[in-house]
Amino acid sequence: MTDPAGSAPNPQAPAPPPVAPPPAGGNWQSPPPAAGPGGFNPNIQQVAAEPGPAPGIVYADLVNRIIALVIDGFILFVIQFALGIVFAAIQLGIGFSLILTIVSGLIWAAISAVYYIYGWTKMRASFGQKFLKLETVSAADGSTLTQEQAIRRWAFLFGPFALGAIIPIIGALVSLVAIVYALYLLYTTSQSPKRQGFHDVQAGTVVVKHL
Repeated sequence: MTDPAGSAPNPQAPAPPPVAPPPAGGNWQSPPPAAGPGGFNPNIQQVAAEPGPAPGIVYADLVNRIIALVIDGFILFVIQFALGIVFAAIQLGIGFSLILTIVSGLIWAAISAVYYIYGWTKMRASFGQKFLKLETVSAADGSTLTQEQAIRRWAFLFGPFALGAIIPIIGALVSLVAIVYALYLLYTTSQSPKRQGFHDVQAGTVVVKHL
């Protein structure tokens, strides 16, 4: 049919191409949030995690990792609280001693180091991680951490906190730095597709969860 002017009808506009469905397997992911200058993401949103390294295994999310740290922290608190009572009794007997305070800080750091390093190298996880089916393994091949890897990971994860306990004179300043450092670790973990924080990168490790 022609219009009143007698011109030929306009051809129908072609339909838009269909949107391709996500690939099979459920691994489709939205693009990560745009980063600002220097790669810094002003929204501090988590980058989408990569698919798990093996069937039935995924990279552990921040929530599970934080819960595991809380469980481990409670276990260590009970141990160190008992030792703290002993040191407090000694302090009451002899008065304040800077040397004794430093020694107690060293003991705190040693207990924390042994607790985590033993767990990562002998059980592939701390007790808190075991409870949530998490493992800390080598990022290269999923093998058990070597002692050197475990020491490096502990140092980069808890070093600032241990330093504040060992050197009480600058404890307040170190505690402030440690809080900022902890936020940095959370940020770097959330921005890694494999959920590797700065401490994981330095030690060549990754935390995974068994489904």
